[in-house]
Amino acid sequence: MSAPLQHAPVLSLVVVCYNIARQLKRTLVSLSADHQRYIAKDDYEVIVVDNGSTPPLDAAVLDGLNGAFRLVHVNPAPPSPAHAINVGLAEARGQVIGVMVDGARIATPGFLHFAVRGAQLYERAVVATLGWHLGCDSSQRLAMEAGYDPEREEALLQSIAWPEDGYRLFEIAALDQSTCSGWFTVLGETNALFLPRRTWDELGGADERFDAPGGGLNNHDLYDRALRLPGAELVVLLGEATFHQMHGGVSSSADVRTFGETFRKWREQYEAIRGRRWTSAPAEARRTLLGTLPRPALMHFVRGALYPVRPVPGSKEPPLGDTFDSSVWSLKQTTEPADPVTRELTRLALEEFRADRFTAAAAVARVARERDPDEPEPQRLLSLTSIWLPTLEPPAEHRVETLLALADARCIAGDPEGAARLYRDALAIEPNLVRAHNALARLRMPGDDYLTWLQRLHRALKPDTYVEIGVSTGNSLALAEPPTLAIGIDPEPMAGSTLKADTYLCAGTSDDFFSRDGARALAGRTVKLAFVDGLHTFEQSLRDFINLEAHCGDRSVILLHDTVPLDEPTQRRERVATFWTGDVWKIVVALRTYRPDLDVFTIATQPTGLTVVTRLDPASRVLAERFDEVLGAVMPLRFEDVLGRLNETLNMVPNDWPLVAARLSGALTT
Repeated sequence: MSAPLQHAPVLSLVVVCYNIARQLKRTLVSLSADHQRYIAKDDYEVIVVDNGSTPPLDAAVLDGLNGAFRLVHVNPAPPSPAHAINVGLAEARGQVIGVMVDGARIATPGFLHFAVRGAQLYERAVVATLGWHLGCDSSQRLAMEAGYDPEREEALLQSIAWPEDGYRLFEIAALDQSTCSGWFTVLGETNALFLPRRTWDELGGADERFDAPGGGLNNHDLYDRALRLPGAELVVLLGEATFHQMHGGVSSSADVRTFGETFRKWREQYEAIRGRRWTSAPAEARRTLLGTLPRPALMHFVRGALYPVRPVPGSKEPPLGDTFDSSVWSLKQTTEPADPVTRELTRLALEEFRADRFTAAAAVARVARERDPDEPEPQRLLSLTSIWLPTLEPPAEHRVETLLALADARCIAGDPEGAARLYRDALAIEPNLVRAHNALARLRMPGDDYLTWLQRLHRALKPDTYVEIGVSTGNSLALAEPPTLAIGIDPEPMAGSTLKADTYLCAGTSDDFFSRDGARALAGRTVKLAFVDGLHTFEQSLRDFINLEAHCGDRSVILLHDTVPLDEPTQRRERVATFWTGDVWKIVVALRTYRPDLDVFTIATQPTGLTVVTRLDPASRVLAERFDEVLGAVMPLRFEDVLGRLNETLNMVPNDWPLVAARLSGALTT
């Protein structure tokens, strides 16, 4: 044990501990004169107060430490550290006294020097540090559920060669929830509070009525009472901090599912003692930032400046203003994980991060970490974003975006059923989510999309004449290649794509085209390939089919889009969502019922299927003459009536070219 100082030191530091012998050793090493910089070992003392450890803390824990260290036992000890704090304060002889209520915290090298300087800046200085957790998650409770344990913590410390450079602790840690917004906004508490001796006397030390195990809100109360003193000046240390080690603490290691109830009891006790409601934002005075900012802390400093979780006191803007461009920020060049699934999960988390969807980024990063706990990049992202997702459930305002991201993550991880459930959960909250609709369509019909199929059919059929009803932006019309003559029909054809084939655009309805312009435009040509993607209604699709078949041959092919609805709302005749098929699916029923001479089948291609019709007969008048009868018979069908046998009703075939090519053998024959 080191010898006590023979004179009153400048600084006394009280460190309270309970059953943390392993963690305390690191704490004391970090506080020793071998580790602390810019302060002489004769200028400070460390008073270790053992609050009833079982067995009592052995004095050997102080062996080999360079500096003035003393051990005081409190035995018997109450479950709260409040009394132990007061015992330590009574033992302290320094002009400035600091209290670390949790002795399982490793300190940075300039911690004591800047704490003393901060306490000397003002007559009633309140010196505070930000709190950090080792392990890259603001919630050690959640980290433990993902496999974080003492062995992984030891590996993290070894990865930065601690204690060679104590500032590298910032590389393997995340801000805890009480100081989540960083240096610029309200601190909920501080885990290292330094005050001049006279201020401690004025406060009367810790209030021992906070008698819950771990102290409940005692630490918050101490900090808040200090700030409420007249003339209090808050000094926040810039690049110095304490880093919490895993040790089974009442708060940090509590079960995430039950901690809410524990915290409720703490709030009730606070209100009973203070006569006012507890708030996570103490009555802070203006702040002074003191010290240097080591490079490993810069990443977190930037996050706190750009995206504070809590508002900046007295300002409606974030610390750097509203115009700062922060699309990507990282301490060093990122590396992609070797495992392909973890790599894709990390890319997804980065996409969410770049889109400023930090809750979703944290959720996906946790999925990646659960799969690969030692992969650095998910942990880096998590250290930046985890404070936005401190519980198992995302906040209501970010729930939809987080559900979508987690559903995408399930797809990457090979869990389509789990992904579908999450997409549906998101749609239950916000029914018009194109991202969810498209994803569900991909899950149901994986493989090539309809544009790939359309391009494939163009190249296989090499149509002399191609007719497209419903041009829109021209993406599908642009797939026609010379020497095809392409005819596009749309009331408002936008055709933003580059058209390669000789193309005639008809700005009008398909009914007008076939009644007035069709004969002239086709000029006796036979339509070899046609694509119907028009009004999304059954009757119009049927009219378009009748008109097209009259210009086809026995080797022609008509394609009908949007014939596989995703669900009941998206197939309604009245559009209620951006993702919309309408009731076009009914034309498949009509053709298979009234024209058994046709070969009608539907390719399971995303997003809404593609029905192929061959063996066309331009002389057939069945549908035209019985049009009203067909509408009367098929229109009343409800989607619910066919949902259980949808594949059979639509004659679905797999998304497979050889299989479809075999069905098209007659049309492919030149």
